[in-house]
Amino acid sequence: MNLVFSKSLLGLAGISFLLCSSQLAMALVPNDVAIIVNSGSTNTIGYRIYVSPSGEVNYVDGKGSNQGKLTEKLTKKFFHDLKVAEPLSNLPKQGCVKSVSFGTTTTIRLAGEESPDISCPGNVKAQRLDNDVIAIAKALNVVNIPKSQGQPLPPQNF
Repeated sequence: MNLVFSKSLLGLAGISFLLCSSQLAMALVPNDVAIIVNSGSTNTIGYRIYVSPSGEVNYVDGKGSNQGKLTEKLTKKFFHDLKVAEPLSNLPKQGCVKSVSFGTTTTIRLAGEESPDISCPGNVKAQRLDNDVIAIAKALNVVNIPKSQGQPLPPQNF
């Protein structure tokens, strides 16, 4: 009987730890940091880029994690376009034809809001954000690489 009880207690402790860890990880991303999330595809690894208003960037892709700094011009343009597009969740959803093997989705999260897939922009605001994300990824040399040539991304904790 004690063995069953102690295993149950250990299981509850483990679940509590996971929930607290998840909440702590969410608290580690400030509300003013934009998170660009590319899903990857059947054949490629996605990426996540964390952009602060100062232009400091942390990112993870199939090659691992790294840091960088965007130009002031690109940073200001990106955050201006984010502000104009707020609330991000109200951007129109626009379907588009994508390859089954190589089609990806790209979303942006900021201050509790998340955009629809901006790689299928539903209006000019989403198109500007998609152009910004393309420029940011290019500046950092972040690309979708084949799964056979990289490592899977660590799990998202937000």
